[in-house]
Amino acid sequence: MISRPPSDLDPIALAQRALDSAQQTSPAVLFVPCPQGIADSGAFQPAQLATRPGVVPSEVAWTLPRDGSIDEGSAIGDRAAELRAAGFLLALEAEGWPTVGHERILAVRPDYLLLRAELVAGLRDSLTARAELAGLISFAARLDVRLIARGVDDQATAMTLVALGVQFGSGEHLSAPLVLDGAVAVPGDQVVGPSWFRQHEPRKLEAPERAALVATRVADLPEHAVEAPADDTFAHALGEIAQRVQAEHDPMRILNVITELLPRIMPMSALAIFDASWETDTLRPLVVAGQDIEALRDQPFPMSKGITGWAFMRGLPYNCDNTVAHPAASTVPGTERDDATESLLVIPLVAGDHRIGVLDVWRNGANAFSTRDLEHCALVAHVTAAAWHNAQLYHQLEDRARTDSLTGLHNTRWWDEMAAQEAARVLRGGAEIGVLLLDLDHFKRVNDTGGHAAGDRTLRNVARTLRAAVRTGDEVVRFGGEEFLILLHESGMDGALRVAETVRHAVATMPHPEPGPPVTASVGVAVFPANGPTLDDAVRAADLAMYRAKAQGRNRVAAAEPAQPSTAAASPRRVRRTAVPTLTFALQAAPTCTAEHRSSLSTDLRPQPHSSDVP
Repeated sequence: MISRPPSDLDPIALAQRALDSAQQTSPAVLFVPCPQGIADSGAFQPAQLATRPGVVPSEVAWTLPRDGSIDEGSAIGDRAAELRAAGFLLALEAEGWPTVGHERILAVRPDYLLLRAELVAGLRDSLTARAELAGLISFAARLDVRLIARGVDDQATAMTLVALGVQFGSGEHLSAPLVLDGAVAVPGDQVVGPSWFRQHEPRKLEAPERAALVATRVADLPEHAVEAPADDTFAHALGEIAQRVQAEHDPMRILNVITELLPRIMPMSALAIFDASWETDTLRPLVVAGQDIEALRDQPFPMSKGITGWAFMRGLPYNCDNTVAHPAASTVPGTERDDATESLLVIPLVAGDHRIGVLDVWRNGANAFSTRDLEHCALVAHVTAAAWHNAQLYHQLEDRARTDSLTGLHNTRWWDEMAAQEAARVLRGGAEIGVLLLDLDHFKRVNDTGGHAAGDRTLRNVARTLRAAVRTGDEVVRFGGEEFLILLHESGMDGALRVAETVRHAVATMPHPEPGPPVTASVGVAVFPANGPTLDDAVRAADLAMYRAKAQGRNRVAAAEPAQPSTAAASPRRVRRTAVPTLTFALQAAPTCTAEHRSSLSTDLRPQPHSSDVP
């Protein structure tokens, strides 16, 4: 975010210099100011400005001016519509807490909402401001708008924002401002060069989750009555729970253990375990068990709703002695509310400062749980949260090991581990897999002309283009330095050739950094098992076809020859390459931007959700 641009620099020139820096900051989102002056200017052509550095519009967020009308027909409103139509992201500054500011948000539907530093500074001392922010978070989440808090200058402010559910922020407490141009640096700035971004692992924002439903497992409670355990019995049971959950690396299996064992040592009428989706501001039921509880199945609800949401946001175990009388009580959709009383234990599942879910336990009648029950349930929840969080970290490490750090695609380790499984599955089902092997033509010219930063950006653009060209469920692998493998499930030769032509055209027309030659690709197409008894054989056939495409003039598609017994031996080289190590440059933290002027580093503030935002 450009916070202190030189006053003598033309706004359009400033925007161009900011966009030029995208070769260093990608794949982070670059925030570029769009003040009233350039919004009104006929000379402002954002799509053309992005062409020279080869910027992808979806990695640029234009920050609209605070003042002036943004309604349809106004200069800023029309400019916002133009930017949106061109594929750019939009950011808007929050005018304040009152709901009158919601009208501007609804008019623009921005991707990001920036909280000004003066608003953030008042959160610690104002209960009203915290309540207003909680409402704004819920409102923004339903519009898929991400909030970014500015002015996070101390630990107390950061912790306040975390407790309220703000996901991202920028400020001196999180990082010193980064400056590429030392001439504009002030005391406290960190002057860096382009290599800084290549030396720091990116934290990449994924698209917000949009699924309205989740798959909930419905379990059974013991049919016989359960007595409250003695202390030594509970200690033994807790040890068994800890031993079993610590041996698991699958979060759902951990929750299944709790669903199986907890009802054996604690009398209850119902149980539910939710995970916290910070992207959608919801609690999602993963496991439910017991009477009158299936109405919760597959239905996420807002974090701020009901007794469960209220207790979860407090972050402390809570014993509700009468759910009907509680002021935060709400009726579960699909059920009829009656006057029958019930008691509820709500135990947030917290590992360190990561609030990852919540455990609910019900009993019929008022005042049915004792303080001892609350303590026992809290101990089980503590063991559960620790194991659950460790399982999440385990899967994150596995995903990283199988993911190419530059492009975010599968790497050759993924291929080595999954190829045999994919082949076996296809053979069992009698289906086919289309195999596309793609090699970029004359890629060395990109590095020679624009440097390795331009080469890395081109590879990321190719990866994004390939993912967009194939269906959800098809696999894209970075197979070597500038080679990519695509697996098309349930696709014969005709379908694979159509996709290959789509991919070839998409690569030839994608944005590319200037100066530098346009990028094209040669694509070889094969089908498993028609072109070989193993997936490796099909890849070798696609490899031979790809070389024929290059020999015929490049930037074209070639189909594999019918399988021959000597096909494997005829391959001119080993097909399975080791991916060339590359340096990745992006921000250590969540969406930010850097130009040749003062920048602020945005950092993830939230208690981390179970899915990693690190590629």
